[in-house]
Amino acid sequence: MQGVFTIEDLEAQSALLPHPRLGVVGNPIAHSLSPAMQLAAMRSAGIGGSYVRILCPKDLGAFRGLVERLRRLEFLGVNVTVPFKRDARAVADQVDRLSELSGAANTLALHEGKIEGFNTDGPGFEYALKGRNGRELTEERILILGACGGAGNALAIQCALSGCHHLMLANRPRPELEQLSARLSEIAPGLCITTCSMLDGEQIRAAAQEADMIVNATSLGLSADDPLPIAAELLHEGHVVFDLITHDTPLQRAAKGKGCAVYDGRDMLVGQGALSFEKWFGKSANMAAMRAALFNAAGA
Repeated sequence: MQGVFTIEDLEAQSALLPHPRLGVVGNPIAHSLSPAMQLAAMRSAGIGGSYVRILCPKDLGAFRGLVERLRRLEFLGVNVTVPFKRDARAVADQVDRLSELSGAANTLALHEGKIEGFNTDGPGFEYALKGRNGRELTEERILILGACGGAGNALAIQCALSGCHHLMLANRPRPELEQLSARLSEIAPGLCITTCSMLDGEQIRAAAQEADMIVNATSLGLSADDPLPIAAELLHEGHVVFDLITHDTPLQRAAKGKGCAVYDGRDMLVGQGALSFEKWFGKSANMAAMRAALFNAAGA
């Protein structure tokens, strides 16, 4: 079957989709490595079924309509990526704490006439840090680029919940930035929070000098011709650069050239995916099989 489906494709070809039916929804979505990873977990657990990439239009109300049609197709659930994480929270009948606090969900479970929403971005991020070299969020001064987006918002809240001491939030100017800062202060009153505009070079320079870790939670890097989310000259050997994008990007190459420790979104994706698997099937996922399939699909 083809690599990317519209909802019309799925309805026309539903007889070819074995149960249980799962997928990942986004726009763009052709780059997603989730199918390889989730299918490996399903096969390892002796579960058949299908997991497909689903392209959703960005039109107002399109995501809600797509989810309703997926329910009619008896989908068990979906992962959700940009730009629909806030839409996923909005369509859910009940959500976990991180979805409630962040206003975004990246996993939906569809069963018994209900839609449950979960946010596994934050736990997946924390898993990646601990899994690779034992780093703890409490040890880092963290600069999050794109803090107002679905992933950036969830990561900021996860940092607050996990005891991070110093957090710098960067975004294009918008009211949500100060709203997020206020929410984090309520969650973790002792957390030191700085906000800055990604359009203000001096503010970003100061934040980068202060930071131990720089997290790219923007979509810059999904396309090969995207600009860097932060100037390469602001990176230095002491930085950890965590790019949430799962493929090689100009930021990752620039950071490696500066001697930074570089993470990409694949380790985080394994953690996210394993948690999604547990929500759908009620059992633990084979994370070794997921990670091997993911890195093989990414060509690394």
